[in-house]
Amino acid sequence: MTPLRSLGGQVSSLPRASRMVLACASAILVLIFTYNRSRIRGVPNAIIQQHVVKESGGTYRIPKGRPPSVNLVVAATSREDYSWVKHLRVPELVVIPFIADNISAPHHAQKNKGHEAMIYHQYFYDFYDNLPDISILIHSHQQSWHVDQLLEQDMIFSLNHLDLREVQRRQFLNMRVTWGLGCSSGTINTTRVNEESGNSPEQKEMQEAFRANFNIYEVPEILATPCCSQIAVTRERIRSVPREQYKRHINWLLNTNLPDDISGRTWEHMWQHLFLQKAIDCPIEHKAYCLLYHICFGGREQYDEWIELMQGRQKLEKELKKLDDEKEKTRITEKEKNQQEEVEKKDEQGHKEQEKAKAKTRKWLVSELASIKEAIRVRREVAVVRGAVRINRITEGEGLYGDDIEPGLEKIILPQPGPQSPEVLVTEAK
Repeated sequence: MTPLRSLGGQVSSLPRASRMVLACASAILVLIFTYNRSRIRGVPNAIIQQHVVKESGGTYRIPKGRPPSVNLVVAATSREDYSWVKHLRVPELVVIPFIADNISAPHHAQKNKGHEAMIYHQYFYDFYDNLPDISILIHSHQQSWHVDQLLEQDMIFSLNHLDLREVQRRQFLNMRVTWGLGCSSGTINTTRVNEESGNSPEQKEMQEAFRANFNIYEVPEILATPCCSQIAVTRERIRSVPREQYKRHINWLLNTNLPDDISGRTWEHMWQHLFLQKAIDCPIEHKAYCLLYHICFGGREQYDEWIELMQGRQKLEKELKKLDDEKEKTRITEKEKNQQEEVEKKDEQGHKEQEKAKAKTRKWLVSELASIKEAIRVRREVAVVRGAVRINRITEGEGLYGDDIEPGLEKIILPQPGPQSPEVLVTEAK
């Protein structure tokens, strides 16, 4: 007798109530097994094909397969120190220093002219046939105002937190996020050829620079992108531009009569056109931070509150510095002190009251500043924790360039076509 028949005999000999319980349990097991199989089939392949990496900040899911290869191009002079790059922990990273003022260096510009723009174009031309998945092109400084305050104005922090998959998705981006100096202020109006902006002395040169570099007559009226020419771009975007075009840009920088700093600054406003064929490339700030650096505040309102805290901090720091500067100015030499001693005695009580009031004000400023700094720290840490969860990034990052709720820069600064009158619609229909 087979084991299966023996088991069947044992089941049939059980009381009817027991057989019913056993049948129900078997049916439940079959349903659970079927449901789990359907759930496994329903999971997207993109989710299954992921590594799970646990870090102190949370759990991250990274698509399987090798991470994208990355060249970090550092635009430097022979006197600048870029040894800080050894602290980077970007996988598959190759550091390529391009030296502006040393033609004997392995990688160098043809001439120390045009600032980082010359080096970037030289890299694109030299490495055109040997590019990694992603090229990141930066200045040589670790700490700089060119890097956003939310990123600690630190290039190590920025690069270590950069989402390389987001770079691949967008194909080209500016590593700076904030709209100031480039988007909300510092936008370039190319029609103002006789008008020099205070923050953008290159503005009056932009129309001619744009035409000379791209060989087109119709120049976009407005050029806008976050400032400072620290960019990331994929192999596909670099090769979407013919190699000889990079040579054209190099030659323009070599031959232009514009001052060195002005010719380099014109390119701060043209990278987005070169790689995206866009005149305006200003993603919504909080959405870009969330997707690119995994710092997610939860929405525009929460991000604006953080901005207000930062502005309050700056105001208090300014007031505190003013108070301390006034105290420093009142310091006098011993001789001057003796000469004024008699005068001060006459108004000694008033002087003491004044000093007491200043000390009280300073104590309040220090206390308020400490409270605001703590609030800033806590909100930022919460945003980092929130950004560690992929669904939070997807939700907050939707509509990166604006939507009906949060309009993008194009809708803000460019005239939008209004609704046509019924008479016009009838005429067009005829």
